[in-house]
Amino acid sequence: MFILKIAESNLANVDAQDLAILKAAGKTTEQAEVGKGGFNEAIDAAGGKNTAAGKALQVGKIKNKVLQLQLSVLSLGVDLARGRQDRAAKLQDQKTNLAKNVALDKEAAGQTSTPVNFQGSSQP
Repeated sequence: MFILKIAESNLANVDAQDLAILKAAGKTTEQAEVGKGGFNEAIDAAGGKNTAAGKALQVGKIKNKVLQLQLSVLSLGVDLARGRQDRAAKLQDQKTNLAKNVALDKEAAGQTSTPVNFQGSSQP
């Protein structure tokens, strides 16, 4: 586990190493969804999203997706604050996806959530 303190009010001054950690953690969360041993594979192995085990994995997948999108929004925000105007549209798309997945996560409040045992790194 890592703790990263980022002043969201001043994204242009985020340390390059911290940005690299954000991006590496984002890739790890993406792999936890789509990579070998990730949520998609586990849901398929459980018989799909409509089985009891698959539903619980889907709830866990949404939690992972929220984290992935939060990391992406933050990383893109840093890029944009540093003058990368080409990141603006992608940032808006990710914010939209984040809002959608936060809503799904709230709908699933109280439901059983199953994680996957996925090993990754936040180190660049």
